[in-house]
Amino acid sequence: MPERPPENLASALAERFSLPIADAEPVRGLGDECEIWRTGGHAVRVSPTFRSTDDLEWVYRTVARLAEFVPEVVVPLRDADGRAVIEVAGNPVSVWPWIDGQQLDREDPTARRQAADLLARLHTAASALSDPGPRPQPVARCESCGHWDDLQDPTLDAALAAVRRRPTRMPLHGDFYRRNLIRRDGAIAGLIDWDELRIHLPESELAWATWEHSKNTTGDTLLPDRARDFLTAYEHRTGRPVDRDLIVPLIRDGLRLEICRARATHTADDTYTAGQLHAFRELRDTAL
Repeated sequence: MPERPPENLASALAERFSLPIADAEPVRGLGDECEIWRTGGHAVRVSPTFRSTDDLEWVYRTVARLAEFVPEVVVPLRDADGRAVIEVAGNPVSVWPWIDGQQLDREDPTARRQAADLLARLHTAASALSDPGPRPQPVARCESCGHWDDLQDPTLDAALAAVRRRPTRMPLHGDFYRRNLIRRDGAIAGLIDWDELRIHLPESELAWATWEHSKNTTGDTLLPDRARDFLTAYEHRTGRPVDRDLIVPLIRDGLRLEICRARATHTADDTYTAGQLHAFRELRDTAL
């Protein structure tokens, strides 16, 4: 990532958003797939070319609807034509408020409960939205990761098949974990990075969020007491019990998807993927 924003990006933002970015600073360590620039109170997000402006426009319209009910949801600025996404040299570009704070510390029990509470409010809001329709370019997900011998599990497959017959689908953040939760002054100030938004079962996102906020520091073991506490905080906000028998199978499904995705681009498992494989196996007999 260069130290200065490209001239074509600067001129496009000046024209469409009246936003000067000549002195913008590159932001490293955020937005795994994006280049991010900070200028004043704004973040400029340059998405990869495999994303499309129309697809992200659909995503951000859905995000704006959620933000009407959940104040932590961060929404992008719109230009004079009412668009949130412009294209610069093939890259979708959007402008967001910069949220001051720190990424959520999952070792902090108060922060974990706040994350669960936010997720519950987000799902409640999403369930009340009118159907936004299918995402134009949905995020690709492997639906048959059992082609890896060490990921085969017929019992898990049967449990997941039953879950997927459930009718409830709603917009989900898609990447609800600590780095996308910005905390300030003891509270969550912003939920960022919505590009993985998908229409799916809320239980699947709850399960993965439980894993992300309740795993150990090396990422190879679920800490059951933390997981139960996270689920209890979610239930407290929704006022409804969670079917806890679903959570571990859905966590294992998420782990299997992540392992499969990593193996598509690597010839051998790295430390992170090996840890996920360990958790996938270990969780087989875990109950919450």
